[in-house]
Amino acid sequence: MKIRNIIRSAATALTAALILPFAVSCGNTTAADTTAGSQTEPPPEKKSYTVIENGTSNYSIKAGRMVTQLCTSSLELMQNAFRAVYGTSPATDGTAPFIELAIEGGRRDCCIEFDEGTGNIRITGGSAPALDRAVGVFVAKTCAGVRDGRLTADSDLDYSFEYDRDKTDNSGLLEYIPTESVKLVPGNASGSIMSPEWVDSLIMVELRTEVASIGGALQDSYDLIDFYASVGVNGIWLTPVYEKGENGNGYVNIGPHSVDGAYYDKGAGSTASDYSAGWQAVREFVDYAHSKGVYVLLDIITWGVNKNAPLTAGHPDWFAGESWGNTGFNWANAGLREWFIQTCVNNILSTGADGYRCDCEPEITGYDIFGEIRSRLAAAGKYVAIISEAGSNRSATYDFEQDGVLKYSEMDRGQYYSNPVNFFVDGQLDIVDSVKNGTGLGYMQGQHNADTAGTGKYYTNCLSNHDFLRRSVCGDRQKIGYAAILAPFIPLWYMGDEFNASYSEGVQYFQRVVYAETETEAKAMFLEDVRKMINIRRSYPEIFEYWPINHRDSNICEVKVDGISSLQNYARYAGNRAVVVIANNDPDCSGVGNVSIPFEAAGISGYKRYTVTDLMTGVTIAAGTAEQIDGFTAVVAYRGVGVYMICGE
Repeated sequence: MKIRNIIRSAATALTAALILPFAVSCGNTTAADTTAGSQTEPPPEKKSYTVIENGTSNYSIKAGRMVTQLCTSSLELMQNAFRAVYGTSPATDGTAPFIELAIEGGRRDCCIEFDEGTGNIRITGGSAPALDRAVGVFVAKTCAGVRDGRLTADSDLDYSFEYDRDKTDNSGLLEYIPTESVKLVPGNASGSIMSPEWVDSLIMVELRTEVASIGGALQDSYDLIDFYASVGVNGIWLTPVYEKGENGNGYVNIGPHSVDGAYYDKGAGSTASDYSAGWQAVREFVDYAHSKGVYVLLDIITWGVNKNAPLTAGHPDWFAGESWGNTGFNWANAGLREWFIQTCVNNILSTGADGYRCDCEPEITGYDIFGEIRSRLAAAGKYVAIISEAGSNRSATYDFEQDGVLKYSEMDRGQYYSNPVNFFVDGQLDIVDSVKNGTGLGYMQGQHNADTAGTGKYYTNCLSNHDFLRRSVCGDRQKIGYAAILAPFIPLWYMGDEFNASYSEGVQYFQRVVYAETETEAKAMFLEDVRKMINIRRSYPEIFEYWPINHRDSNICEVKVDGISSLQNYARYAGNRAVVVIANNDPDCSGVGNVSIPFEAAGISGYKRYTVTDLMTGVTIAAGTAEQIDGFTAVVAYRGVGVYMICGE
């Protein structure tokens, strides 16, 4: 719990027809047959111009003062890429023919235009972030892949991205499996935990509707569900909905049988002895989420209740001592145990919610209480996911813990929340080694045993939650993409991280999250890249939703990249495909690297021909034999993520 204030891309750059889910095809395409005797005019020959040949540039770069001041990193990336791939970079004197960069048009829109008459190339964006996006696509088209030292320009360079038209919408990739159709899959080697199959697909956000600018009461918060469905998030951890009581805040409340008036039409601060309307509002919220393919987990509190809560007078034997400055439950009392279990079961059955995130557990009740809740729900035909806040051995109770990645040898949970880091980006863990050896995965006691650490099935990478005193993602594509969305973890973060929401220092639970910020240029571009990376994950479930019983057997291997980053780059793979993920964590490197494809380790050796596709732009950057494409060039901006599909045919 640990709330201190308690009491104490070029992503989706192409049109919808070109972007993912374009599930990259690895097969041969066959041209349509023409009708016998038909006559067709041959297509006009493309007019092309030589930009660079034999280390000599025939073009210059033309950029106004605004571009040179606001887009310095993009200009440097483009010039570095030209020099690395072609041995030279165009001069910056603006003489014709030229590559022109300009800030103009819709502020979130961008394009690349090739002029056949002059050979000039115009790259425009309505703002600096939008222009950065266009430059990223241009570099992918001209420098990434396998090049022969000669660069030509033609109409294939043309590109257009209109944000409102082309932004990625992942809602069509989500599916809710009705309770009666849910299959169970083993959650551990013994089968003592049987998880609902949809856990395999989870991408989760912790949501507090009260402080969300497009939320509030549950009936006013459907737009939040729509938003997260479009992002591709299919799991909502809903913070406590229980009646707060005097000086309560949600995590301090009067008991799990209640619903606070702030969440339904009674209004904030209202109370009621009959909570049927409140639970109906929860039911309708859950039903709406399900209609959008989104699962909802309720938050449940086990340490006790608010001081002076009615339960303390009605059942004094249910309580003993203090907890978090309030009245603690007496878990030795059989009456309390049965009431609590049945209440939790009833709340799930009456609302249709999909499980619980258990505050402070298993440190309060251990494993028996929620093991029994799970068992009774299963007997009623309702299969749920149950998540512990604290680390656990899971027993027969918990599917996984909240903080799946946390290197306890360096910090405990309190230290992590006070000064959050990203373990895979900030230098505490190497991602492939961590997965294969279990280092920094799972509960603290389990990490002490090198032979069994990280040998569970599911692990989250919790990037943030309500207890954090500050955010850690902060617009870094590596931290949310490389470390979580594309990695073999269940991504979990507090609402707003997906668009780099503004925040103040202090417990994030109490801070307003303003979704109108998604309309600003830089945050819109970041959100689009997050959407695209989620699109990639969801478009290839055979790769990204592979969960072996032993997490160490995950489909991940290291990828060597010369010239980019100090981080451990990796590939995820299945069948004849491997997705290479490259992060650039070095502000001083060129952003241009040489990628050695791990054919053997990724299980894609032996094919006659391969294609390499930049999944963030949709551009096919190389094709040929293993020898021809191995060592392809990747261009990744600082704090960016390159994602490349290697397809064997």
